[in-house]
Amino acid sequence: MQATLYALNVGRGDSFFVEIPMESRTSIILIDGGDDFIDEKVQPIRFIQEKGWKQIDLMILTHIHPDHLTGLLEVAEHIVVREAILPYPEITAVIGEMKYPKAVQTVEMLRMYKQLREILERQNTRITLRPPFGEKTEWQFGDFKLRHLDPVEKNDLPAFNKLEALQLASVDLQEKLCMDFDELSNVDSSIWLLEDAEGAHLVLFAGDALISNLERIAEREFLRPHGFKVGHHGMLDAWNEQVLRLFSPEWLIITNHRKEFDIFGEAWIQLSQCSDSGLFVTGSEASTYYLVSRLPLMPERIGLL
Repeated sequence: MQATLYALNVGRGDSFFVEIPMESRTSIILIDGGDDFIDEKVQPIRFIQEKGWKQIDLMILTHIHPDHLTGLLEVAEHIVVREAILPYPEITAVIGEMKYPKAVQTVEMLRMYKQLREILERQNTRITLRPPFGEKTEWQFGDFKLRHLDPVEKNDLPAFNKLEALQLASVDLQEKLCMDFDELSNVDSSIWLLEDAEGAHLVLFAGDALISNLERIAEREFLRPHGFKVGHHGMLDAWNEQVLRLFSPEWLIITNHRKEFDIFGEAWIQLSQCSDSGLFVTGSEASTYYLVSRLPLMPERIGLL
């Protein structure tokens, strides 16, 4: 049986579904929800409805940035979610009014994170925290396994350290801590690996993680994923020639829109050639609805309906 990966074109954001056939039913995993919707048909909730799925077996939020969090709210509001993996414990800081845009964004993201948790609690979703706050690292779905690879230690979470400080900080310090959190959030992004029954590495999902995160994983274990979801929307702080040679993926997915593909596409193509990897960018063609891979095959591009 083959698992199927759907990479939605949500602009400069992440939203992935993994559809896993099992003996009696199909399991659905959702990793992140995007927020820069180029067309309302591309919203995760619309995709779920069009597929006819009645529940999400596992919802994962890799980190607290709007282009990963926003679309999960509507999914949680309207679709049964059996289990959700969240990046942090509940945040209880009382924050004053912010004036700088990045600080304002952090306050809004913390509000939305609290809202997501409350929605999930209302529908009795099992809420699990990723390491280092939770101990579980593997989720089994029939013949397939999803593993959390990073972060594993609290020292690996510089953005969360700012949140802890925020809860005790004076109003004068809160604005700087909020801006620091926004700047460091990508470093806190969780990284996941989907494997099959034979232990083949199907897809490495890097969220918005950076090169240092991937190098830390490479020190612990040997990875050879068929597909690699490049972190941070293809920005060059998230991958380089060394990373590609370490993992040697057959294909790459970058989640980004046409505007940034026009700016960075040539560099991305040149870099992908270091490992002879096929390169797929979700929004490189404006008419794209999603990319689909019958794992471990290379993705195909599906146009808007």
